[in-house]
Amino acid sequence: MRINKDKSIGRVLFIVEGGRTEFNLLKKVFCDILNYDYIERRRGDDDFFERFQNKERSTSKVAVINSKESHISYIGTNEDEYLDELFAILVSEYNFPVDRAAIFYLFDRDPLSNTRDLVEKLVNGLQDPYENEELRGGLLLLSYPAVESYIISSFKEDAHFLNFELGSEAKNFNNANSYMLNNLSSKTIIKATNELMKYLKVEKIDFDIDNFSKANIEIFNKQEEFYRKNSKYKVLSLLSVVFIYLGIIEVE
Repeated sequence: MRINKDKSIGRVLFIVEGGRTEFNLLKKVFCDILNYDYIERRRGDDDFFERFQNKERSTSKVAVINSKESHISYIGTNEDEYLDELFAILVSEYNFPVDRAAIFYLFDRDPLSNTRDLVEKLVNGLQDPYENEELRGGLLLLSYPAVESYIISSFKEDAHFLNFELGSEAKNFNNANSYMLNNLSSKTIIKATNELMKYLKVEKIDFDIDNFSKANIEIFNKQEEFYRKNSKYKVLSLLSVVFIYLGIIEVE
């Protein structure tokens, strides 16, 4: 497994729920480590902010924006005026053709605020980064129980053997072990991807990166069954799927 920092990725759009950790994580990876163009718009801000620009990499640009509210029910619909307005700004002011961008929804599997039925519906509906039958284009990638699991997987060997109910528990684990977002690197991106592969092997889940939806649904069902029995989720973040899909991480 190797990282290809020279990979041209075109336009990539992340729609996230959190107003802090997800932005800081994606900015760290795409700006500091990979040196791609990067712009963001956080919930409550009046405008987009071009946090990083690499003129030599103008063919690759990453945008990160919030959903209207920090709740998974606010994603996927084709009638989301809030996102439509942001998309229009991306197209007109930032040379970011959303209709040709790969779109990823990065959300937590929060058992307290999101019902299983709703999340299951969105996992089944948001299957492709570019086009879906009934919902807006985009692939939903969950973190179990929260995006902090990506940081755990970046440093902890066999992270999937850990399990937590809530994201706050994962955050406390990171703090206790000094697993810091600022210490992410090319090496940790590969480490987190290896942890994803270990999980898939242990759970006996095959996947096709060009059609990840089948594996995504299987992961969801296995995690929900584990939660039903244990009231906890196995530590896992599917953010690494993005890096494999885009060719940033090349799996041998």
